[in-house]
Amino acid sequence: MVAWTPEGKNRMFRVEGMEELEAKLSELMDMNRADSAARATIVKAAKEAMAPVADQVKSTAPYDPSPRTKKSPIHLRDTVRLDARIPTKRDHQSIYVNPSDAAIAVVSVKRSAVSLAQEFGTKKIPAQPFLRRALEQNAETVVNNFKTSFAEYLMTYANKMSRRRK
Repeated sequence: MVAWTPEGKNRMFRVEGMEELEAKLSELMDMNRADSAARATIVKAAKEAMAPVADQVKSTAPYDPSPRTKKSPIHLRDTVRLDARIPTKRDHQSIYVNPSDAAIAVVSVKRSAVSLAQEFGTKKIPAQPFLRRALEQNAETVVNNFKTSFAEYLMTYANKMSRRRK
């Protein structure tokens, strides 16, 4: 189940109903280090699931076709980055990361006045949201891709651990 929760101007979604997968992962974590199990399953699945969002951000980021100069050597869309990891202490300072989160996946662009102005607008420039829109339009795809990828990575990891135990 995917649930969108309005929180101020931001939206969050929560995935529920994956108890069996969580139980299998807990079992694997008991056999091995939890962080290696998470990296081999949840982190990989999260990164793979967010790929459509990163692709849409690259294709919809505002683009200035004028030639690049020394002052402006790269386009905004060239700075799009997809990262997935186990949350760090710094990540947990964010209101969007819960202490119980096993992994996070982030699609970002280089933080600059230009990227902030494009996403949120200014007094003179209207907002052209491309990050938020990409996530909202792909939310269901991300969740479905995550469930599929997570199940595949979990089974692969379980098989690998069972071969090691023999």
